[in-house]
Amino acid sequence: MADEALLDLASDPAGRRRRARRRAMRVGVPIAGVVLIAAAILGIALYAHEANRRGALALSTDLLRTLESRVAEEVHAFLGPVDRAARIGRDLAAAPIATAEGRGIFERYAAAMLRVLPQLALAGLGDAEGNYVFLRRLPNGGTEAKTIINAPGARRVTLVRRDAAGAATTSEDPADSFDPRTRPWYQGALQQGGVAWTDVYVFFTSRTPGLSVSVPTDWGEPPGAIGLDIDLVALSRFLAGLQVGRHGQAMILDREGRLIAHPDPARVLRDDGGRLRPARLDELGEPVLVRAFDLLRLEGSLRRVEEVGGERHILIANELPEAGRGWRVLITAPEADFTGFVTANNRQVLAMSLLVVGLTALLGLLLARQGLRADRAARQVLQRSREVETQSRAFARLAATAGLFDPESDTAPRALSEALAGATGARRASIWRLLPGGQALRCEDCYDREANGHVAGIELRRAEMPALFRRIMGAEPIVATDAAREPSTAELHRGWMHAFGSVSLISQPVMVGETAVGAVWLEDVPAEVAGAMDFAAAVANMVALRLPGRAQPATARREQENSSSIEAARAGSDQATLLHIPAGDVAAEVLPGVAVLVLHFTDPVILARAGRGGASDTPLAEVIAAMLQDVAAAHGLPYAKLMGEEVVAAAGFTREEAGPPAARRIAAAALDIRDRCHALFEDARMPPGFRIGLDLGVAIGSSVGRGPRFFNLWGDAVRAADHLAASAPIGAIQVSQPLYEALQRSFLFRPRGSFYLPRVGEMRSFILAGQA
Repeated sequence: MADEALLDLASDPAGRRRRARRRAMRVGVPIAGVVLIAAAILGIALYAHEANRRGALALSTDLLRTLESRVAEEVHAFLGPVDRAARIGRDLAAAPIATAEGRGIFERYAAAMLRVLPQLALAGLGDAEGNYVFLRRLPNGGTEAKTIINAPGARRVTLVRRDAAGAATTSEDPADSFDPRTRPWYQGALQQGGVAWTDVYVFFTSRTPGLSVSVPTDWGEPPGAIGLDIDLVALSRFLAGLQVGRHGQAMILDREGRLIAHPDPARVLRDDGGRLRPARLDELGEPVLVRAFDLLRLEGSLRRVEEVGGERHILIANELPEAGRGWRVLITAPEADFTGFVTANNRQVLAMSLLVVGLTALLGLLLARQGLRADRAARQVLQRSREVETQSRAFARLAATAGLFDPESDTAPRALSEALAGATGARRASIWRLLPGGQALRCEDCYDREANGHVAGIELRRAEMPALFRRIMGAEPIVATDAAREPSTAELHRGWMHAFGSVSLISQPVMVGETAVGAVWLEDVPAEVAGAMDFAAAVANMVALRLPGRAQPATARREQENSSSIEAARAGSDQATLLHIPAGDVAAEVLPGVAVLVLHFTDPVILARAGRGGASDTPLAEVIAAMLQDVAAAHGLPYAKLMGEEVVAAAGFTREEAGPPAARRIAAAALDIRDRCHALFEDARMPPGFRIGLDLGVAIGSSVGRGPRFFNLWGDAVRAADHLAASAPIGAIQVSQPLYEALQRSFLFRPRGSFYLPRVGEMRSFILAGQA
């Protein structure tokens, strides 16, 4: 049977499926329409963005190609005249420079070249004997001419400086040891036998990057060489003037990736231990240039878009054939410089599209909501008709109940509570009567629909639940969806509803004229039942007809009879424990008025949990043991033991302390233990996991064991307290009738019910709520 599935006959799977399909259609069709519209708009936006981006990239590529061509033309215009000037110089310098005529011709040639070609920094002529003459441009606009006559034993170095106005200053420098034959430009001209170009190097005097072009002379054997120095700073200034997007840049590199020209001239050279050298592209510290350097080494030329650091960059690199030295022009620019307007426009278009989608979604939502409301209204009408039908059947059954309005009838309260639960679907339905003076509520009948059982005779005290009594006596209906959080029902939930697992409460006052005489309660009514309050009001009116003039219902008489029989049983309980033992055989001490407390923990694992919210390594068992010691000391309990998963404590071992004094002491200790246990479980973030039972009666005690002896307590009072603890509501204190009678004037109790105790008989039990 445990493995068999249970069939809920009240459910309607086919109806649920029909409602689910209808709801899916009501909601799914508008949502699908909105999704399709949004997908279409998004697809159009993405297509437009990609098409516009491709168009912008095509235009940007054409622009960058134009810039590349312009750089190539500039380099050609920069280097081409110098190449031709070198060839012209070879034709003009036909006389040896050792002669005054040869030097004069070359100086006039050099002065003309420096005037015509601003990129020239120096023009020089050397021969195989080490003779040398050059003309160099000065920063102030003047020139400096140097002549070296390297005659054996008569070396002479003459410097002639002319300012911008032409005024000349002549000096000699005997310490000058310059020899043109050792220079790369001189050796390159002789090796090539024609025009020769050097690599980029740093000019000694100006500390700027440059290169030299040279040609051999037509005279002398071996011949001399003419060299022209080109200052490359002008190329960097030209690149700085190019507009490559907003953040792009163009630069010229040699075949090794070293900079020849850069928009920032200061970045062309790099200080390497006090020696300047041309910087390499990957040494500039820009990720996009490092990526371009790696690609150039692999491919030689570039024309692509690369993503670097989450940003797309356009890279274009090609060789400059006009330079004749393997130079390349490299252009880099962020793609966003050319496609940013496309992205901005698409954002605006997308924002407007989203607005359209939002309006469409709103219309779809309104359409779906209207459809759902129509379905809900139809279901409510159907549900209400079913409720009316159910309530009509309930009224019909009540009308057929004999003695419905007879105060002496025992069946009427049962019929009313069953009708309440059946018509409203409540988990539990109960009828309560205010006792004279308004100090207590007595349960006429409580019907549990799940257990199909009835309970009656339970009392709730006003001192325990003052807020609830104010609402009932004020004739106020109560609708609490969470009774534990509602101020007027919180105490009721803790003391009554929590034990049965109830959550919500509907309370309808029972009125006789303008006075509230009771209440009708419904616990855990299903949310879809709309007419529960109205039906409860109708039943409350029926209950009101039964209450006036009610002298003593049969249930009250039965309780009095039970109480009398229990009193008789209790009167002989002092000897009941020992009736089967001959008096001479009793060696242990018989204690007739002992008050016993038994504390049960509902789960043994609880005692192993960490105390204080889990922040300590101390188990809860140790915390509880320490708490028990504190309570025993505070209330003067001579006997307190933690045994397994339960605690046993007792008082009243002497004649002076036995009876009511021991009962008061054990009840106060029980309230203290209850409050401390609640605090411990709250700190540990666990629900209450304990029950407490109290009894006042006969017990037997004796010291047992060898060596250090310990006192052991047993008997009827211990057994009764154990039964009461085992059946108590979780987190509550259940006491026996003898202890209740000893303390009813000084403590607050409410009836719980009756239970059977072997050798004692049926006994009433009560819940200890607090001190009066």
